[in-house]
This record gives sequence, C-alpha cells and structure tokens, in this order.
Amino acid sequence: MSPPTATPDRPTLYVFAISHYCEKARWALDFLDIDYTLRHLAPGAHMQVAKQLGAPSSSVPMLETNEGVVQGSAEIIAWADSRSSDPTRRLAPDAAFADECRELERRLDDVAGVHVRRYYYSEALVEYPDTVRPIFTRDLPDSEREPLEENWSLVRQLMMGAMDLGTEQGEQSRAVLEAELDWLDGLLSDGRRYLVGDRFSRADITAASLLAPVALPKEHPTYAEIVVPPRAQADQARWAERPIMAWVHEIYREHRA
Repeated sequence: MSPPTATPDRPTLYVFAISHYCEKARWALDFLDIDYTLRHLAPGAHMQVAKQLGAPSSSVPMLETNEGVVQGSAEIIAWADSRSSDPTRRLAPDAAFADECRELERRLDDVAGVHVRRYYYSEALVEYPDTVRPIFTRDLPDSEREPLEENWSLVRQLMMGAMDLGTEQGEQSRAVLEAELDWLDGLLSDGRRYLVGDRFSRADITAASLLAPVALPKEHPTYAEIVVPPRAQADQARWAERPIMAWVHEIYREHRA
C-alpha cells in the first residue's frame, strides 16, 4: 500500500485500533487539538508502510509529518506538546516534576504496558482468536481487510511468536501486572488526583491508556467492541474495586470524552 503524504498542517497517525500504545498517542493529539489524519493498519502490512515511510522500525504508532516520521507514543507526545497552539494546554509536567514523570512513564511503558498486552493476548489471541480479528480489521479498506482475513491464521501465529504468548506466559504477565497495580494503588493512597504534580499530564495519559484494556472505560474509541475472554473477565471483576481502576475511569471521563 502507498501511504499518503502528510501535509504541513495535517500529519498522519498510523495505528492498530486495538493497541493501547496507539491510544496513548492518539489521546495526546486529540487533547492538544492537533489536526491529523488517522490511518488504521493491518498487522503484517504495517511493516511495508513503516519501510515506505523510512521509519527506523516497524512498531506503531507512527506519525508522518512534513518534517519526517515520529515513532513511538512517548516521542509523539513530545512532538505534539511542542506544537500545541494553546500555551495553557500542555502535557509536559512542571519542571519540578520532570524527572519523576519521566521515570514513571518509562516504567509504565516498559512494564505495565508490555505485560497488559501479553496478559490479554495470551488468552484472547491463543484461545479465542476470532474475538480479536474484528478489532484488527475495523476501519481497514477492503484491499487491506480481505488479505488479513484470508491470512489470519498465519498472522496470528506470527504474532504469538513475536509476543511470546501462551498460558504460562499469560500467568507470568498477570503476576507482574498485579504487582504494578499494587504500586499504582500505593501512589494514589495519598489522595492525589493526578499521578505527577497537580495537573493533568503525559503521566496520566500513559497510565490510563495502558491500563484501558483491563479497565475498559466507555470513552475509549475502540474497546466497546472488545470481547473479553473468560479468565480476563474474572480478573477484571476482581480488579474493579482497586483505586487505580476507578482512577482510570475518572481520567477518561474528565479528559477523553
């Protein structure tokens, strides 16, 4: 496929609809009122798009701008923050909290986000793959949707290998995720409204978007269509009373509606 060329006033964001890292980037662009074109990609085909764009890797999200490609949710937030037309609307924290925010976001990206993904896919993609396919095929043009549907079994196997999925791996990621939820509950135990400082920042977008697959806030642009597999349903019911889950829903209501 040939990706469109971004114009100076309208970059193009390439995403998987299901990806919580893509939601992080998309939310930041929306919050900062950055005008952009949204392009959903099919897994597998996304590698060709990344190559055409000259991206350093094939991971999404990718933002095509007239200045080049910005890849990764954290990098896209920084790009958007530097170009917001409203000086009162920023996602970077106040300078006093910059280091704390950077470390918190890194931990969320590298630990919670990774294990939320492996936890979910180790049940959904391995045992209930037909519940996952519709999320990947939504909003794709027929020329991309049909090949993905025809080759879904192969794509699924490649994804399982790339993400190291399986029952044991899912249990390992579940344990890591529960430890991260304990950590986040602890942060909220002092009554803070936002994770860093006293205003909404990129730390809050990161935590809320990366936990959205297990919180399922109704304001999420995609997750209303997710069919949650049985073990994950049981975990979500048990985790629903956690302070961090209530916080995710509150942040989505206030800042993503």
